[in-house]
Amino acid sequence: MSERLTGMAAFRRSSAGWFKALRTLYRRLPRGLREVVWTTVDRLPLRVQRLFPHTGEHQRWQMQRLYERNDAPRPAAPTVLFWVPGGMQHLLHVETGIAAALRLRGYNVHAILCDSPYRACVRREVTDGIPYENWRELCEKCITSNRGVVELMGIPYSSVGDFVSPDTRKALWCLAEQCTADNLPELTYRGVAIGQNVVSSLVRYRRGFHIEIDERIVCEYAYSALLSAEAARVAIERFKPERVFMSHGVYVDWGPALHTSLAHFIPVTTWKSSYLAARFLFHHVADGNVDFYQLSDRAWRKRAATPLTEQEEKSLDAFLYNRYHHPVGFDLRSLHRYAGKTEWLRSKYRLERGKPVWGIMSHISWDSVADYSPMAYPSFDEWIIDTIEQVSVIPEVQWLIKVHPAETGYDREVGVQRLIETRFPKLPPNVRLIRADEEVNTLEFFDLLDGGVTVYGTAGLELALSGKPVILAGEAHYSGKGFTQDGFTIDRYREILRRAGCIGRPTVEQTALARQYAYSMFMQRQVPLPVVRDPHSLWWSLQHEKRGHLLPGADPFLDFICEHLINGEEFIMGRDLVELADSNAW
Repeated sequence: MSERLTGMAAFRRSSAGWFKALRTLYRRLPRGLREVVWTTVDRLPLRVQRLFPHTGEHQRWQMQRLYERNDAPRPAAPTVLFWVPGGMQHLLHVETGIAAALRLRGYNVHAILCDSPYRACVRREVTDGIPYENWRELCEKCITSNRGVVELMGIPYSSVGDFVSPDTRKALWCLAEQCTADNLPELTYRGVAIGQNVVSSLVRYRRGFHIEIDERIVCEYAYSALLSAEAARVAIERFKPERVFMSHGVYVDWGPALHTSLAHFIPVTTWKSSYLAARFLFHHVADGNVDFYQLSDRAWRKRAATPLTEQEEKSLDAFLYNRYHHPVGFDLRSLHRYAGKTEWLRSKYRLERGKPVWGIMSHISWDSVADYSPMAYPSFDEWIIDTIEQVSVIPEVQWLIKVHPAETGYDREVGVQRLIETRFPKLPPNVRLIRADEEVNTLEFFDLLDGGVTVYGTAGLELALSGKPVILAGEAHYSGKGFTQDGFTIDRYREILRRAGCIGRPTVEQTALARQYAYSMFMQRQVPLPVVRDPHSLWWSLQHEKRGHLLPGADPFLDFICEHLINGEEFIMGRDLVELADSNAW
């Protein structure tokens, strides 16, 4: 046995040496001969191609050849400006894929990347332990990797700093120095409100820690917002885009550019990851509302007036079954196996039979979801504290607070669980806490409940699908659709809470509306993007061997994305695309 292992080790060493010598020889070849090698490799079957290391130079050449198969965009063709500053490199895999697809369809595209003209960005977090004076230590590597993705995909680009002169930067810093934590919400630039973007960035920077922020850090984030707004203004004047495309739309990296674009009457389309791997939500921003989940009134009226077909009902049921029983959800990566433990939970949390059980479903307190739609309360923390105080005097109902399972991976000193333990050392007798690390499946929790309370979370929609009442403390994307109890103000929310024990199950018609909305949400608006689907991960990454999918007519999903991106129609897939996505054949 040992001789066999020794032989295998020798073979690996020999192979490694052979490949190293081959790479050295390859690098010494003239460019023309390297192109002959690339052409030969590209004609091999994909499984054989994977045996050869595809260098960045090779992949750039492949993309250039792909562009040469189509006519170059006409100078007069519409321009789509991709505001993709970076910081989160994996976002660029989606954005450059779509930019390349548009270029291959005859549109002009241009990307705007970060070149570190400011220090405060989405990469900064209080937990990283890096003093703000040293924040730029991360910048060089970030800039290089971001440019590498864009250059590989052949997307023309500029940098944020290209649009802001040294004198303007000095003037913007003087404005930033006037900002304090108190006056940030009122910050504007050339009439464009950008203060909330700074506030949101600082909330994310804190990651749930209740700490005083150094005034210099406040100034740094204010400066980032001001500089982004100015760079966007100049870039818009220079490129005169027909549309701007970006992710997030919330933090200082993106938000000021979004609002500046809208102020110049340039439509903005935003995107984010969805519930399933390599599927994405796209949203045309109207009136500054960046809620990716938002469905227009017109689209909802059409959907609500059209009952689900038998096949649509089956497709939705299959999606929900997989969501609760298999780790297929991008947002439920630590899903616990469903074991039907409803009675075990009832016993563990000492729940009396005959008394209603309502769930309080918490949120990640520093997540950008707080920026999507108005809440009844100033923050998630204030909502959860007041809710516990209110339900403590509703003894006829038993209340279970379920901490978001994502808190398991965060610092134990922050989050809803820590907040509750600190504020309520002893919970009211009718309130129980299900900790973040409790091994309970979402469906088991839903089975136990007679109703639920949340602000915005998907759990509220999912509970409504099971025919149970849901109380909302704000304007969730699924509120106002006829199947939720909507507490848009604190007084109204408290009033509904007091009636929880008397709220009956939704009617058949209301549950049908919830299912119609859920079908639109989960089936019609989760758009696949095969060119970034990684078969080995729930995360996405560019699959360069699929570059042919970028061509017009090669991928119906990319055709759909590009068409709706340009014409401004909502990203709601029709039956054929839904069935193709549902078949998993992509």
